[in-house]
Amino acid sequence: MTNSARTSARGPGQARALVDHALGYAREGWPVFPLRPQGKAPLTRNGVKDATTDQQTISGWWRRYPEANIGMAIPDGYLVLDLDAEDALYRLKAEDRILPATAWARTAQGYHFWFRKSGENRNRVGLLEKVDVRAPGGYVVVPPSIHPSGAVYRWEVELKPSAVAAAPSWLAELLDEERQPQRRGVAGWHRSLVEPVPQGRRNQALAEVSGFLFRYLPAELAEELALCWSQVKLKPALPDREVLRTIDSIAGRELLRQRVGQ
Repeated sequence: MTNSARTSARGPGQARALVDHALGYAREGWPVFPLRPQGKAPLTRNGVKDATTDQQTISGWWRRYPEANIGMAIPDGYLVLDLDAEDALYRLKAEDRILPATAWARTAQGYHFWFRKSGENRNRVGLLEKVDVRAPGGYVVVPPSIHPSGAVYRWEVELKPSAVAAAPSWLAELLDEERQPQRRGVAGWHRSLVEPVPQGRRNQALAEVSGFLFRYLPAELAEELALCWSQVKLKPALPDREVLRTIDSIAGRELLRQRVGQ
């Protein structure tokens, strides 16, 4: 994080910028609500359910809490890919999970990438390693809010409907499969398991197969089968370290999913 993305303290100008931005978001149709200063917890009784575009309500909130951070409810048809660390972005690239040009912001240690996606979308924690999804019913902190560390959230590509791209196919497929693990059917999974996987799809295919195995088999058996499958079907084979890292990531994700009952 560069020095330009940090602040040592809030002043009157910073507080004024917060309410101005909150009102500006609302004018563009983005529902907002106040969060604790330099925090993420809601200041209103019902949290994200209180998010609104009503200018009078928003002005009243920030008169009461002039240093409040800005929370934005995710509207229907949108989702936010929340990367908790910079290395999560590098990992996506290494796994051939390309992100199209879209509206995005820098957070304290990571990124928020906005996408469009129709259908039912759910909030997901640990979709991939250090990668969460914020969907309708959830919210994100938006610029120029200030993180507890002092880092200032900032847009790199400003949030406008015209700037938000469709969710990449790998993300849409992963989310749909999380919601409907049987969607492929027996024939679809048979093809996924028996056909060789060429370069460019290896990491994605490994993550999908590992997720399938961990979902239905004991962890030790799933790990061994995923490793064996990768050695036979990935063409060319991935380095063992990269394979094990992907398998461990998926195992952790599935364990978390089971714990929260999703």
